[in-house]
Amino acid sequence: DDEDDDEASAEEEEEEYEEDDDDYSDEEDDDMSDDDDDSWKVRRSAIRALAAVVESSKNDPSKLWIDEYAWRKNKSKKMTVAGALVNRTKEREENCRVDIIDCFTRLLAVTIQAAEEGVVVLASSEAMDTSLGSSPALVIDLNAKYAPAIVKACEKQLGAKKGGERTKSSAMALLSTLSRSPNGVGGATQITSVFTHMKPILSKGADGAQHRKLVSAGSKSLKLDALRLVRTMIASESEHDPVDLKNALLETLLTELCASVQEDWYKIIAEALRVLAEVPPLLAKAWGSADDKSGQKAEMDKVASSLYASIEPRLAAHDLDQEIKECALKATAALLSVLHSSLSSEQSGRLLSLLLERLTNETTRIAAIKTLSSVVSTGSDAQMDEGGDLDLSPILADAVSELSSLLRQQSRGVKQSALESLDIVVRCSGGDALDAALYDSVLKELGAIILDADLHISHLSLCAAISVLKACPSCGESVKANVLPAALNLSTSPLLQDQALDSLLRLFKEIVVTDAVDFAELRTSLESRLSSEDEKTGPHGKQSIGNLGKSIAVITASTSSSNRDAVVKDILATLESKGKKTQEVQLALLISGDLGRLVNLSDMEGVASRLQTIYLASFDSPSEEVKHAAAYALGRSAVGSMQTFLPAILDALEQNNEKKQYLLLSALRELIHCHRLDGSGDIGPSVPLILPHLFTHSTDKEEGVRTMAAECLGSLTCLQPSEILPQLKDLASKHSGTKVSDDASEEEKDAAKKDALACWTVATAVKFAIAGKVDPEQLGPFMPTFLALLKEEDLLVKNTALLMVYSAVHHKPQLVTGLMHEHILPSLYELACLNLKRVVDMGPFKHTVDDALPLRKASLSIFATCLEKCPSSIDIAAFMPVLAKALEDVEDVQLQAHQICISMCTRHPVPVANSVESFVEPLEKTLNKKKGQKTGTELERLNDWIKSALRVIVVLSGVDGAMSNRKFSDLVERTRKNAKYHAMLEAIDEEH
Repeated sequence: DDEDDDEASAEEEEEEYEEDDDDYSDEEDDDMSDDDDDSWKVRRSAIRALAAVVESSKNDPSKLWIDEYAWRKNKSKKMTVAGALVNRTKEREENCRVDIIDCFTRLLAVTIQAAEEGVVVLASSEAMDTSLGSSPALVIDLNAKYAPAIVKACEKQLGAKKGGERTKSSAMALLSTLSRSPNGVGGATQITSVFTHMKPILSKGADGAQHRKLVSAGSKSLKLDALRLVRTMIASESEHDPVDLKNALLETLLTELCASVQEDWYKIIAEALRVLAEVPPLLAKAWGSADDKSGQKAEMDKVASSLYASIEPRLAAHDLDQEIKECALKATAALLSVLHSSLSSEQSGRLLSLLLERLTNETTRIAAIKTLSSVVSTGSDAQMDEGGDLDLSPILADAVSELSSLLRQQSRGVKQSALESLDIVVRCSGGDALDAALYDSVLKELGAIILDADLHISHLSLCAAISVLKACPSCGESVKANVLPAALNLSTSPLLQDQALDSLLRLFKEIVVTDAVDFAELRTSLESRLSSEDEKTGPHGKQSIGNLGKSIAVITASTSSSNRDAVVKDILATLESKGKKTQEVQLALLISGDLGRLVNLSDMEGVASRLQTIYLASFDSPSEEVKHAAAYALGRSAVGSMQTFLPAILDALEQNNEKKQYLLLSALRELIHCHRLDGSGDIGPSVPLILPHLFTHSTDKEEGVRTMAAECLGSLTCLQPSEILPQLKDLASKHSGTKVSDDASEEEKDAAKKDALACWTVATAVKFAIAGKVDPEQLGPFMPTFLALLKEEDLLVKNTALLMVYSAVHHKPQLVTGLMHEHILPSLYELACLNLKRVVDMGPFKHTVDDALPLRKASLSIFATCLEKCPSSIDIAAFMPVLAKALEDVEDVQLQAHQICISMCTRHPVPVANSVESFVEPLEKTLNKKKGQKTGTELERLNDWIKSALRVIVVLSGVDGAMSNRKFSDLVERTRKNAKYHAMLEAIDEEH
């Protein structure tokens, strides 16, 4: 009887896997029968070959979805690789079946990644017609052609009576990957079906009794995979419809998810808590998009009750794994943030008290801080309309006190987390809820850690101090006593910049706005920093005076008009009087410029004209610091009073005083830079007035002037690409292609030199525009013209064009990916091997100069960046001879080549192994460099050079197939045996 049952089960299983339910069905041929014992080995080898094809096509997998191939005896039958993989999921042999599903999962994953990078588009034909327009990317209609078949095939494996655990696990991994694609697994029907198949896997009670025969019912690993699949489907970034997800989850799976928290294995418990943490946001999103709100309150109350019953015991328990504790805190954050109005006051209080308890525990401190921040920030947003803000009063004071005490910790991570949370708590729930004494203790702790030794911590501390001052303006005295001294010290730090500087300026502004410190007193304190610091550490640097000027300008712009007038009067008096110290004049200029950016100086009678005269006169100052400060002030003042200061700048540029051109262009750069950063006003109407001057100076013989003009053009391109790019194109076309023979006249040579300078300026401007994040769609059509500059004869133009290409590959690879083979690579291959050595007679000795060295270094930098950013655009086989040539170049180029070679060993091992013989001779030459009489830094540099070559040899020896080359293996053997390399090799082995 048992034998008969086994035979019946085998027949049933065979019928199940031979049944064709999907859209890619094909009749089985007789010669493809699985009856042959060894046939599965052939199929498994074919699957592994396909897996290698998928891996090699990961940069552009579109052919595996689009191209059709004939298969089997009937040549009229054609199918894509993707379709064949989906069709063969009915494979009977489990090893093959798992490999097929895993292969398709990998194909789907790399396709989704390619879609994110813009290589392909995952959309239906309707979406392609309406939204994609003329996009060059290939479109894969995943939703209509593949997704239903994938879901059906996976469900078949999940519901199979004799299906193995590995198959079910692979099927769930495939569904998880599919969930990340547009529209996920499908609509309500598919979502409900998938959840239904997850239910018996997660069920442990009476509901799962009928599934006891399934191997998966008692499998811990399958439960973990099922929970991960559910979390992926309902996560906030999920592509599914939130209403469909919510309905299917609550009807089918919520009970099982809550019960999974009571499992024994810690990984299942932690994953179940992660899933429950995604439920409240899902409900908020679903009800937020629903038109009919009836039944919302009842459903929310029911879900909140279930979640509380599951989460609270795990949050309260102490003898649990650390991962469970952290996941319980995350689930608590979601529950309190979204569903707090559906919890009773006792339940909310219980969760908050446990959260405070976890905050005081060293092992759960960081997780509790993040939970508190999440609860305060999202809870105060009142995501659900039915309830108000979450009442944090039971723990608020204790939590703030605990957070402030954590600022004394040595751990930087703890301090950073505590500061971020403190800022959020005070900003969202502070005010009258906390007393002044508590705020005072917080400000004392904040003031103690505002130091230039850690600018990020200082930035966070300043943000928290601002939040305290806004929440409790009466804390002004405490801010003055505890925070202001540290802020004043920071204001003249030469290290102060970026976020910390912005936060400091905001603090000073808030102090003036809230009247925490008298304006005159604060101004005096800041100005005294200039003289008091001088006595201790000597003259201030440019950065320190600049930061001090910004601080005084900010408080001046924030104060009353009478105070502002007094400051401007003092500035004018300082600038117009003689005998003032250079630093005082420099500070006054910087203050006036930053103030002019914030307020319109032309509104003050006579001020703008006097300052304009002072700025232009300061260009003749013997002090370089004063000159540059005047240029900075002139440009910044023009931001607030463009009608007054811009004509002055342009008129001065027309006078063609070569000594002042650089300073005037520097002022113009400041004006354009400020507009680009914060969009102050509209510079569009002034562009036609500015451009002629920039184009005039594009051929200036001074490189500094041309660089400044190019930077202005680059910034303007970011602001007005449609207006600037055509003119840059015309400028490049007009001046490119000039060739001069050796017997040309001096006039012809001068004209050619000017053409080269104009091309140099265009390439530099485009480089600045790309780094400034110009719109790639606007720049793209003009790139072929700009890339043509690579073919110019002038070496400086070639080098600048290479730097432009490097900037594009680094910042906007999509700009050049499609132009590589036609416009860029031919020039790169040529310039990477170019050698232009000449001997310069220096009198007593001769010096050899290689004019092409910068070109070779720039070319290699582009290749290295392309291998990282857009590897599919490089012909690896054609690049290998270039790399071999670089390995025998001068030291700087060799070191670049060494890094590229090491990088390629992991990314492109096959081409490297095939070319390894060409690397042997240059590497051996480097190893045999003679040290001679070198000592000190020269000897150290040579040793680093040799060590870099040894590192390449070690990494190459680990590449599969490299040691099969006799010449290379002999080199490795000789190197390993050589005693003088033993110390270096040991150090390299320790690195790996």
